[in-house]
Amino acid sequence: MNKRLFGRRGSITLFLCIVLSAVIFLESIYIAGAYQRKREVLVTEAVSHQVEQALSQFDRKCLDWYGVYALKEVKSGSSVFEKMTSRIGDTSYSYEMVYPFDNSSLKDCISDYMRLRGIAFEGNGIMERLGVSISQLSGNDKINGNGISAWLPTFKKMLENKSYVKTILDKLKDMVKDAGFKEKLDQFSSFVDDARGVWEQGSSAAIEYGDTSSTISMFDPTSISSLTQLFDTYIDADLPGFVDRMIMNEYASFQFDSRIKENIYDGSARPETNMIGIPFEDIHSENCSDLEYLLIGSDSTKVNQTAVSAILLGIRLILDMSAFMMNEAKRATALVIAEVMALVIALVSMGTVVLDPFSLQYAILFIMAYIQASMDVAALERGISVPLFYNDAVTSIGGFASTRYRDYFRIALLFVPEDWLLTRMRNVIQRDAGGVLYTGIKGTGMLKESAYQVERRYELYEDH
Repeated sequence: MNKRLFGRRGSITLFLCIVLSAVIFLESIYIAGAYQRKREVLVTEAVSHQVEQALSQFDRKCLDWYGVYALKEVKSGSSVFEKMTSRIGDTSYSYEMVYPFDNSSLKDCISDYMRLRGIAFEGNGIMERLGVSISQLSGNDKINGNGISAWLPTFKKMLENKSYVKTILDKLKDMVKDAGFKEKLDQFSSFVDDARGVWEQGSSAAIEYGDTSSTISMFDPTSISSLTQLFDTYIDADLPGFVDRMIMNEYASFQFDSRIKENIYDGSARPETNMIGIPFEDIHSENCSDLEYLLIGSDSTKVNQTAVSAILLGIRLILDMSAFMMNEAKRATALVIAEVMALVIALVSMGTVVLDPFSLQYAILFIMAYIQASMDVAALERGISVPLFYNDAVTSIGGFASTRYRDYFRIALLFVPEDWLLTRMRNVIQRDAGGVLYTGIKGTGMLKESAYQVERRYELYEDH
């Protein structure tokens, strides 16, 4: 009996030893597996952080000069990866550039760059045509005194207090009456009443963009918030294709070097700069005529310049011929010259050749227009502005009627296929960058014989 009981206990002990051995073995495998998973996670995180650190080394010059986020080289090596995996051992890191900077990438960059800067750039252009500077607006214009800032406080008071405006208008009305202009008072009173009515309505304007609209009032402080929200909608919206193309043309016309080294303003020369004011001579030491290359596409700078000059001459000839045809004084001058020429030809030919002065008049007008167009092109290529149209009604506008060399590329570049234009711009950008550009990087971390990869790309290009 005792032997049987003892034997049974021995069997239980042996069974427990076998079971526990299996449990310990499985636990060891589980612990080893968990430790391995931890090492794998750590290696993956190390690769991810190393890749992110590499992306932060985007080419600074490309961003400053052209608004392009791209990688040319990575200088950090594997420092982040090595620090994070120093306790693991038996690891290594390598990387490769992925997603070459292509036309689609450049198009995304242009859209992002111009949405933020295009409005400011165009606004600055309008101010220049009006002859208004930032220093005048801020009251720091040493040449012209305080300028606009002298009456800004009064204007601010008018914006904040509509009753103040009503009082001023009523006083102005009384002053006209007291001055004895009774016969003109009715018209003036009507003008004052209309002005007061518009002012008291809050000078509000409804601005629409797609399905979004906002009412902006100069008397309502919350309008600033509404305007900001509307601008945010514009920044994030998908613009129509033709708008994208116009933005691209504006970028191409004013962001690249041209044959013009300096522009003349009121007799003083200013160096050519890109949209944000960086002189092209700071980007590359020699004049590259990149703008002409964008339009013509030849590897020869001389060919590009000559072809652009011919195009400009054609444009100016059409404009000047049209202006002269509508100018009565020019037509009269041309007719006088035509009559003299017809007479001279008749005398020289002994009456065998008789030309109609009225028909000859148009040939004279064409010659006059050609001479003027040649002078215009020469002026444009020296950085001098010329009127868009030689007409008293147009030239009287002043700066708004003037054109400069780059203005003609806004239209001319529309005739260059989009893919060609993007390719040419990309060639210039990569030339100035000094190498091939990429928009992403793929890192690989090795843990013994196992590889762990992480691929990253700039968010600007993620959806494309």
